[in-house]
Amino acid sequence: MSPSPAPAGVIRGTVRDAAGAPVAGARVAFAAGPVPLPDIAAVTDGEGRFALAAPAEGTYTLVCREAGGTASAQVRVGGTADPGAAGRPEDVRADLRLG
Repeated sequence: MSPSPAPAGVIRGTVRDAAGAPVAGARVAFAAGPVPLPDIAAVTDGEGRFALAAPAEGTYTLVCREAGGTASAQVRVGGTADPGAAGRPEDVRADLRLG
């Protein structure tokens, strides 16, 4: 069995409610991306933080649907201008606010 390829980047962020408080236990999932994506989601920790590995460079849409509302964000992974970052996954920030 061959090892899984390294992700193109890691999308990190937080989920907050309409008042700005972190939401623990929220499910953040890929809604769309540059390649077919399996049904993968991250669950936020006690401070509303999540991380999702992006398998390929491109634009991703994230979605979070919880009792407090729905939020989505679009982020671009890859294409870093830092030549020293070659071969290293890129971290991308995506913060979601339910409303």
